[in-house]
Amino acid sequence: MTLMDNPPVTMEDFFEASRGLWLNRRVVHHLDNQDDEAADSNLIIEPFDASDNAVEKICQVFGIEAKEAKGGARFWWESNLLADKRNDDYAAVVIDVPKPEHSNQGYLLRDVGYVEKKPTLSTYEFTPDGVLTIKSRYDTNFGIERCWFVNDQIRMRVSSVQFLNGAAMTTYCTEFRCPSKADIEEIASQAQMFAQTSPL
Repeated sequence: MTLMDNPPVTMEDFFEASRGLWLNRRVVHHLDNQDDEAADSNLIIEPFDASDNAVEKICQVFGIEAKEAKGGARFWWESNLLADKRNDDYAAVVIDVPKPEHSNQGYLLRDVGYVEKKPTLSTYEFTPDGVLTIKSRYDTNFGIERCWFVNDQIRMRVSSVQFLNGAAMTTYCTEFRCPSKADIEEIASQAQMFAQTSPL
């Protein structure tokens, strides 16, 4: 496992480092029937600060003071063939509530759970080398996810879910940062300027 230099070790920095559009390539393995699923999708991440209206709204659901939160991020999953088709059925809002005494640890308040579609409270912790571990307990299962940056253009995620009936599911994702339209336009402009100033 290779990690980037100076990786984020707080959730606030992690969200900011994750800002933008990512191509998500994932494989899901169901241990009860040995079937694998592979798919690509887009993941959009938009961080926000503690002044966002979602902070107070979601903190109230969990009975937590909004002043304890440091902001959060909105997530959308969409088809990689239908860009800009955001669907709230495939979206989530996550609020960061760090522990005052340990900035690398805290709680994530999620309006809709990944496995069960209901508000979910998770715990998180960063190791000094930047590996993020998130643990989530639902009514009928327990999930654990680890995520880290290989560099500022590539993220890795592995997760597992254990159900009460004994069945389990594991997921492995590689995520590649996609250039924005502004990035592409800037590259095209630089290439055009280079072509105009370079000798034949």
